[in-house]
Amino acid sequence: MMSGGTAPKGRQGRNAAPRWLRPAVDAAMTLVYLLQMTPGKLGNVTHELAGIGFVVLFALHHVLNRGWLRRLGGRGSLRSRAVLAGDVLLLACVVGVAVTGVLMSRSALPALALPAVSHVVRPLHGTLAYLGLMTCALHVGLHLRMMRAYAGGRGARRGAPAWRAPMQLALSMALGAMAFVRLGVAGKLFGQPSFPDGMTPLALQLAWHLALAAPFVMVGSMFDEGGRRR
Repeated sequence: MMSGGTAPKGRQGRNAAPRWLRPAVDAAMTLVYLLQMTPGKLGNVTHELAGIGFVVLFALHHVLNRGWLRRLGGRGSLRSRAVLAGDVLLLACVVGVAVTGVLMSRSALPALALPAVSHVVRPLHGTLAYLGLMTCALHVGLHLRMMRAYAGGRGARRGAPAWRAPMQLALSMALGAMAFVRLGVAGKLFGQPSFPDGMTPLALQLAWHLALAAPFVMVGSMFDEGGRRR
């Protein structure tokens, strides 16, 4: 989760992390999480090891962006409180996915698994994974300005036609709705058993999950821009 403010220029102090480290960790987390949404393509061993790797990256992400912890319990604008609420929700989803993953581990951490509760844990694991994906996409949208600044951009894009944002939102929502149906997300959110689609190529599965995330990125970005203008 990224802290508020603007992107640092170079290093902030002697012990500050290199500027490239934060976007590199964020990009790696995004890629690993998307791949984790396709366990049928990875295989169980790779899926569990990648899950451990994601938790490590997630912890490193919080260390690099630990400033957000200082805002817990504080008062601020509606935008800042929304960003903080999204951060907390995402943290809860990731912790839930990690805990349920450990409880049904068969390869990486079998000594910590509890097979007797797998019938409850498995659907909960899928529910939290999809909630985490959508919350993560919203989180990305809320911090999109900062990500562009880290990439060398100028934050918000000015002078864009007024119709562009609503058009992009409508398109992303249409694609997101298609992905929602195609991936059977409604059933997964309510804990219904799901099975990996072995016939769909990995690239197409990743594309469907990106389409599912797109409208949440757009909503987060538009909320962030509106809050900054106010």
